[in-house]
Amino acid sequence: MKRRALLRQVAAVAGTGAALAVLGALAPAAATPPRPTLPPLAGKRALVLGAGVAGLVCALELHRAGAEVLVLEAAPRIGGRSLTLRAGDTLHEADGPEQRVGFTQDPAFYFNAGPARIPHHHQGILGYCRELAVPLEVLVNENRAARVQGHPLGQVKADLRGVVAELALKALGTGLLDAPVTPAETERLRAMLRHFGALDRQGRYRGTSRAGWAEAPGMTEGRRRAPLPLATLADPALWASADFAEGVNYAATMLAPVGGMDRIVAALAAALPPFAIRLGVPVTGLDPAQGLARLADGRTERGDIVISALPARHLAELPGLSAERRATLAAIPQAPSAKLALEAPRFWEAQGLYGGIAWLPESTVTQAWYPSHGFHAPRGILLGAYIWEEEKALRFAALAPAERAALALSELSALHPELAGQASAPVSVAWNRMPWARSAWAEWAPGTREAALPALTAPEGRLLLAGDWLSALPGWQEGAVASAWGALARVPG
Repeated sequence: MKRRALLRQVAAVAGTGAALAVLGALAPAAATPPRPTLPPLAGKRALVLGAGVAGLVCALELHRAGAEVLVLEAAPRIGGRSLTLRAGDTLHEADGPEQRVGFTQDPAFYFNAGPARIPHHHQGILGYCRELAVPLEVLVNENRAARVQGHPLGQVKADLRGVVAELALKALGTGLLDAPVTPAETERLRAMLRHFGALDRQGRYRGTSRAGWAEAPGMTEGRRRAPLPLATLADPALWASADFAEGVNYAATMLAPVGGMDRIVAALAAALPPFAIRLGVPVTGLDPAQGLARLADGRTERGDIVISALPARHLAELPGLSAERRATLAAIPQAPSAKLALEAPRFWEAQGLYGGIAWLPESTVTQAWYPSHGFHAPRGILLGAYIWEEEKALRFAALAPAERAALALSELSALHPELAGQASAPVSVAWNRMPWARSAWAEWAPGTREAALPALTAPEGRLLLAGDWLSALPGWQEGAVASAWGALARVPG
């Protein structure tokens, strides 16, 4: 079955959330292009629009090549969607009340409201972490003690394997295989399936300690969990969620910077000359032929090289670009996404929840993430919602912050009734309402990015474009790096 047909079937049966989970498992890893070697740029002036990961990578490499670099950022901070919130920070969504982060003052108490994990094969962004001495730690993306639809992930995985292995063993020898199988090969396959599914001597799946314990062993042998009913295992929302971490971009080992994801953009910015970044300066228009950027304060800045790393929606609205390019930019579909975090005592660790993700696919909050650092501290920051399904994310975004927190606590009570009366300092981010982002990532339809890429990446006068939305990894910092290197490869000598 082709991928798109499979996704349509899953969405029809179990909803878009399950289809997205399957997509995560099927999505291939995208190779970041080699880092380009820039020509000597001494005496050249470079303007970079946007101080997110893509813009800062462009600025750093242009600076290393000898150019004088100026980065213009509309927001009052660097990082773009690489947003880490800590005690005392404020958050401004469009047409919404200010949120002030009320976490305890502690370096380990932070909320990665945008990117929160780095796959081990994203060697572009990891390379900058290595070069710039950004310390990393393991992020526990999958914890088999975490719940999926109310069931332990380890049990779901073990029971799915057992059922599949039992069915395959029964089908073996029925002539359904495409290639002929010798009797010796058949016996080896039977042995493999018994091992794979933890089947008994009769080839039946009757449960396994891989699924975890109803009563843990100690001085007694313990009692393993009874297998889940087949009807339960056949729920697409269950198996799609359970297999999410099989996706190449979600598989162990995953990493995160110690102290918050914004440590990466801070290190990139620190490698630039003093005063190379100007904050709070929205760009209101461009003249690509002259290399000019018009600013909201009425001034202009000029560069021999201009690289825009602005979000596609903002770029589409800037006068000065060709009508064709603006139309292409405006047509790129954008995905909303929302997150909510709160502070609480670490009662979850007594349940074996040292990092990992719990799935609540039938709820609005969709996921809860347990912190992968600060183990056994009295308190910690729990990600109480990560929402990416469009209808849910937009509905959540339309709520006031206090209403979002109440909804999240209500839905999380099915998973953790202990949160009632213990959770504090909720803070939430709806990316479609963040004024300088207005979305979480580009959601290209299959084949459309490849068709639009030649027109979008071609120079327009002195202007080149960068941004994760151009890459095959939209929403990932690796996509931002790949797009930056792609733009830099087109810088003329």
